[in-house]
Amino acid sequence: MIKALIFDFDGTLSNRQANAYAVFDDYLHQYFTEESETFYEAVLQDMMLYDCNGIMKVENRLIPFMEKYRKYLPDDFVETFAPYYNDQMFEYTVLKEETVEVLEQLKGRYKMAVLSNGDSLPQHRKVEIMGIEPYFDVVLVSGDIGINKPDRGVFDYLCARLGCRNEECMMIGDVFATDILGAVNAGCVPVWLNRDPELPAKHYHGYQIARLKDLLQLLEEVA
Repeated sequence: MIKALIFDFDGTLSNRQANAYAVFDDYLHQYFTEESETFYEAVLQDMMLYDCNGIMKVENRLIPFMEKYRKYLPDDFVETFAPYYNDQMFEYTVLKEETVEVLEQLKGRYKMAVLSNGDSLPQHRKVEIMGIEPYFDVVLVSGDIGINKPDRGVFDYLCARLGCRNEECMMIGDVFATDILGAVNAGCVPVWLNRDPELPAKHYHGYQIARLKDLLQLLEEVA
């Protein structure tokens, strides 16, 4: 029986792509003022590809971008943009349209938590700024305890905080290598938020949803 729901934040509750795009657009525009809008949009779309949905350190993501657009960017671009991105990303946070509706329907029916990789301050600020902290019994960032998903230690710690056995906790996340692998390793019930129906995944046979709102029907089916 599922007693607790654990949500990833970036890309699951929030629209991380919209967040990242806004940061890139605000910062990069200063270097491409002489180019056409179409060219600049190509720059932004390239940056979104290099961003890799935030699964690696921003400094590493910026290196290939810098190499491609070196003629437009200052030599210290990586050194200046990386701290700006890390310090300002939370200011651009946008929830998915359905997030509050889903949380509202689930509150009181389950214990609920956020489990997010990252530095403590910006990740906690995202949740606070969005005003959704009251929906959760626990908000845990990997930086709080020094253990990142998919290490089962962070799941064990959170499940204990929730007062539930691991197998009573359902983990909902969009990044397979952290959220889903971590949940499986810890004995939690994984739910992969996979928004790309064309993405092959023949070795995973667990729960999948295409939208956060689909979780409501899934929970009715597994209850």
